[in-house]
Amino acid sequence: MKDISNITTPSLANIARPAPFELTLPYGDFRFSQRLYEVIHDWGIPTEMEVTYLKRYLPPTGGKALDLACGAGRHSVGLALTGHTVTGIDIGGFTIDLARLHAQSHNVAVDFRVGDIRSMPLPSECDLAFFICGQMTHLSPEDNQAVFKNVFRALRNDGAFIIHLEKLEPEDRLNRTFWYREIKPLYFENPSLVHREQYYFPTEQVKLIRDFAIDSVTKASALFGYSEKEYTPDDIERLAARSGFKVISHHGYYDGAPPRADSRNGIFVLKKR
Repeated sequence: MKDISNITTPSLANIARPAPFELTLPYGDFRFSQRLYEVIHDWGIPTEMEVTYLKRYLPPTGGKALDLACGAGRHSVGLALTGHTVTGIDIGGFTIDLARLHAQSHNVAVDFRVGDIRSMPLPSECDLAFFICGQMTHLSPEDNQAVFKNVFRALRNDGAFIIHLEKLEPEDRLNRTFWYREIKPLYFENPSLVHREQYYFPTEQVKLIRDFAIDSVTKASALFGYSEKEYTPDDIERLAARSGFKVISHHGYYDGAPPRADSRNGIFVLKKR
């Protein structure tokens, strides 16, 4: 392990007490978005199954879709290849550049944009909007309410809004601290030595991570925080009703199977009333 005896950690007096929702990761920073993509992009991802599911809520061709937190655009390109008009939005500049290259390599046109889906103007008269891959779990109910209302304005009457949530695992419900060393760099340009604090808030069903990261080469250091909330079907019903949506179906996975008590995934289809 790298010698950290000469590293100065932040004074506890200057750090706010933990609260359920913190989001201080620099998603909008180009280099951070590149490192984040390189850390997570090779996870097992069933793109074809997801795109097939999404197409159920579009006309056979010529539909207008909105891909929220689109990443490198795999769903956007998949829908564009079947004749749909797609706008993909992500806060990370690197992933949007990659998405544009992805679309170009498949000879399809997709309108990719960098922006914050909570507040930016969205295209109008969309048939479908989707916010999947567990992205919603990192936002507070207030931020998600802003997303829902923004999407409501973007959809045509009877348009569909699809969200995909993931449940927390048992280890996510623990309070614990430990050190680890990054395999791939995320927080800084070089792999960091990270002191992780994990808090679980049972009332809010939120896991909070605070990582104090130290660059192994430059010894630059910073504290990063992010949260993950387990939203229940009742939470989704409330968010939907407050934004003008109605929940019309709830599936356990992209094969359309009904949810089970032990299912880790929840896919909800909302309609604009």
